[in-house]
Amino acid sequence: MKKKIQINWSQIKRVKQHPFLLFQIFFICLILFVPIFSIKPFSEASTNILEEWLNQIDGASYSFFMTIDQPILDGLNEQHDEQITVASFALPIFTNLPYQDTRLLFGHELPRFPNTNSTIAVAGEGTNMFSTVIETEPPDYLFENQEDDQQSEQPQPTVTDENILVYTTHNRESFLPHLPDGTPANVVYHETENVMKLSERFGEKLKNYGLNPYVDRTDYWRQLPPGGYSQSYDFSRKVVQEVMGSNDQMKYLIDIHRDAMPRSKTTASINGKSVARLAFVVGGENEHYEQNLQFASELHDLLEEKYPGLSRGVIINEGAGTNGIYNQDLSNESIVVEVGGIENDFEELNFAIDAFAEVFSEFYFEKEGATSQ
Repeated sequence: MKKKIQINWSQIKRVKQHPFLLFQIFFICLILFVPIFSIKPFSEASTNILEEWLNQIDGASYSFFMTIDQPILDGLNEQHDEQITVASFALPIFTNLPYQDTRLLFGHELPRFPNTNSTIAVAGEGTNMFSTVIETEPPDYLFENQEDDQQSEQPQPTVTDENILVYTTHNRESFLPHLPDGTPANVVYHETENVMKLSERFGEKLKNYGLNPYVDRTDYWRQLPPGGYSQSYDFSRKVVQEVMGSNDQMKYLIDIHRDAMPRSKTTASINGKSVARLAFVVGGENEHYEQNLQFASELHDLLEEKYPGLSRGVIINEGAGTNGIYNQDLSNESIVVEVGGIENDFEELNFAIDAFAEVFSEFYFEKEGATSQ
């Protein structure tokens, strides 16, 4: 007669009270079972997989598991600035999930979740991953009635000795207060009521301060085919290169845009006055990345000194439709400036552009000298 196997549940319960022991048992089982599911030889399969796993376990994580079983060792973690959690240890081992960055973890699943390609280099007041800049594309039907217009004559750059280029890659980005009532938020574009007014005002203000800018007035919108909005930087790049090729003094490249964020994120109150805020965008995938980041950061700091709260900070974008470049590989002093958002009006926007012109002129004369023009 066969002897009935009896399970000693009391011993199992005692083992369950020691999670570190359970972890060790699990680890041993893993060593034994991994080769079964591998097409490689036993020694090679187990060694390679375990080596990859162990490379991901740092001393702090191992110390944490030690303290679960032996609380007296809790002091091992005091030297670490960040509290180690089970999730921070287990998730990297069993998955490829970016557990430390919720934008990357949920960004592709949640509607309207923040741009996963953005990093906040310098945070302005209230700026976080939910309030970084948003770059939207207009619907294709807006381009359908302009096929005959695409080959229309464009103004040719006539550059002499200017060394500041002001241009607008997305030149028809507009603002709801200046469009018909009921205009949807995804079609805030206009032939005349757009960011080109801001670039022209910025150029005029710089001239008043004694600088010598060239303001590009190319209507890039008319050159784009339906569905080709992502090609905008390809078209503006040609003009930028032409301008720089005809004038070797051209140094500062400033691309004026407007953000698609709501009013609550793009508006501030300064001295009791409602004003549009500015955000500086730097492409993180070009050879001048660090120089451009320094350029943007210095302008942000100057704005904070004179107009606290006006700057939303400096955002680094990588990938997306621009490949993280924004034409900024053409100069060490090249930036995108987001002025206000879709719900700001020109009174608020003009304050921001005037303040930026003031600060930029101070920056310029400090760097180039008052007699450089």
